[in-house]
Amino acid sequence: MQHPFVALDLGNSRLKVHRFDAAGGEPEFLGAEEPDHAKLDPNSLFAAGSIRSAGLASVAGERAERIAARFAAALEIEVPINPPHGLQLDVRHPETVGFDRLYAARGAVARVGRGAIVVDVGTALTVDAVRASDGENGRGAIFLGGAIAPGPSLLAFALARGTAQLPHIEPELDVPALGRETRAALASGVAVGLAGAARELVLRISAEAELTDAPIVLTGGARAFVRDVLGQLGRRVVVEPALVAQGLRAAVQDLE
Repeated sequence: MQHPFVALDLGNSRLKVHRFDAAGGEPEFLGAEEPDHAKLDPNSLFAAGSIRSAGLASVAGERAERIAARFAAALEIEVPINPPHGLQLDVRHPETVGFDRLYAARGAVARVGRGAIVVDVGTALTVDAVRASDGENGRGAIFLGGAIAPGPSLLAFALARGTAQLPHIEPELDVPALGRETRAALASGVAVGLAGAARELVLRISAEAELTDAPIVLTGGARAFVRDVLGQLGRRVVVEPALVAQGLRAAVQDLE
């Protein structure tokens, strides 16, 4: 049964909050905060008694416990941290796979109803393969692994931090590949290089996972850096900004 649900997605740099209503459909994005700054007040976001269940997806350890406790107290419900994702993991070390990748994979299969290549562009660029099973709402899908690379901001930071004279830049969209001065060359290396990396990873992972005709499900706050190049591959590209939240909701519904 559908009912109001709150998804808390705690990534490397931000906590993102989405609300799903009882009718289903797209979730409402309620805001984001840096993990160590309690900017979002759950008492002002939600009417008393309006939320029936919630869940928190986290890669952040102790921060997750503090955030879950804050929302649980306000909502007067349990807020499970990283509930069982409901996937089968066909990887060598399942315990090392980030929950954000797993919930995104679960959300992708639930969204498209079949196996998919999942591309998440944020602090990191992740490209993962997931094969569908007979379970409903993505349950039982098989996570095959994938690749992890730096996202645009991390690339720019690494270039500035790891060299003697290169400046730090803010990543920009739609820059030319041919940079005619240092900052433009850096902008190209970050934006064009990232797009090329995403394209190559999608092609090779698709081939190795035998998912060459599978749709690409794209998410993440920096997804615009790769959307155009993925659209040139001649495959269906589904953009789902709240993919981790979608997978988290499906996981919590398994427990109800």
